[in-house]
Amino acid sequence: MTNNKKTVVITGSAGGIGAGMAKAFYKRGFNVVLSDVNQQLLDKRVGVIAGSNEDTRVITVLCDVTNSEQVQNLWQQGKDAFGNIDYWINNAGLGGTQKVIADSSVKQLQQIVNVNINGVIIGTHVALNGMKAQPNGKIYNTAGMGENGFTRPTMVSYGTTKRAVGYFSNGVAKELNFTNTKNITIGWLNPGMVITPMVINDAKEMGEQRWKKEGRIMFRLFGQSAEECGEHLVKRMIASNKNGHFIKLLPTYKMIFGFCFGWFKKDKLKQYGI
Repeated sequence: MTNNKKTVVITGSAGGIGAGMAKAFYKRGFNVVLSDVNQQLLDKRVGVIAGSNEDTRVITVLCDVTNSEQVQNLWQQGKDAFGNIDYWINNAGLGGTQKVIADSSVKQLQQIVNVNINGVIIGTHVALNGMKAQPNGKIYNTAGMGENGFTRPTMVSYGTTKRAVGYFSNGVAKELNFTNTKNITIGWLNPGMVITPMVINDAKEMGEQRWKKEGRIMFRLFGQSAEECGEHLVKRMIASNKNGHFIKLLPTYKMIFGFCFGWFKKDKLKQYGI
C-alpha cells in the first residue's frame, strides 16, 4: 500500500517523547510507523493517536534497535506500507540507573550504552542507505541531558550516551557534506525536561526526599508533557531543511525566564503523584 502523504518512522514511540512526536506528525497528515519492543503498548498507542485502531495511516512494527536485522525490517515494513520514508527518528532510549557508577549493575550499564548509542548508529546506518534511493530524507536523533557536557550524579551513564548522540549526529552531518550528499539531512534533538513515564517512575523510585533534592524543582519549573514536547519538536523539524540542525527546546534564555516566572504556573507534577 502506498499513498501521497509523507511518512515518518519513530523508534521508541509506544510512549513518552516518541509518542508525542508521533501524534504531532499524525495531526499534520503524515503516515506514521510506530516502533517499540512492546506490541501491547504499540497497539494502545495507535488508538490514542488516531482515535481508532483501524486507521491505515498508522502501522506498528516490533523492533529492538540494537538488532540490525530488526531495524532493517523496520525500514522495509515502512517502505512497503507507504513508499518513501521522509523522516526517520532514532528516539528509542533507556534512562540512567539512578545509582552512582560503582553501585550500578554492569549489565544495566551495557544495556543503556547498547540502546542509546548502538541503536542510534544502527538506525542511522539503515536510514542513510535506504534514503539514498529516494529523492530526499531527513534523520533526527534524540539526545538529551548530557548532550552539552552537563553531569549529574546517578545519571552519568545516560548523560554519556546523550553526549555521544550529539557528537555522532554532528559528525554524520559533516560526512554528508563531505560526500556531497544533498538529498539527505541529519540533525539531533534536545527535548529539555519532559514528564515522561520514565521520569515519573524514576521519581517514585528515588523517594520523596531525594526527588525534592535532585529533580523536582527543575521539572516543576521547566517540565512539559510529552505531547507538548512533540508539538514543539515536530514543528521545528518540518520547518527546517538544514543539515546538521540541532533543535534545543530549553535554551539558556528560557531557563532564565522559567526561574523568574515559572513559580506562578500550575504545578503539573502533582497530577502524577510526584
